[in-house]
Amino acid sequence: MKKLLLASIITFASLNVIAASEEMTVHPLDIDKDGLISIDEAKVDSTLSALFADLDVNQDGFLSHLELEVKNEDETN
Repeated sequence: MKKLLLASIITFASLNVIAASEEMTVHPLDIDKDGLISIDEAKVDSTLSALFADLDVNQDGFLSHLELEVKNEDETN
């Protein structure tokens, strides 16, 4: 159920990102500046590393800006 909720949030958030015209900023952990956080890049942050599998909703081995955004929204609620 949690993954379905996260997937729904990411889908709706992606529509916002597509509609937005401002450029996304690069996350500080994104060493190679490809717009994604790999598991190796996430290892720098022990909390993010521990949550990586749960946050990687599409299970592609990377955290996108949207997947990280969901993490930040969960922390504020």
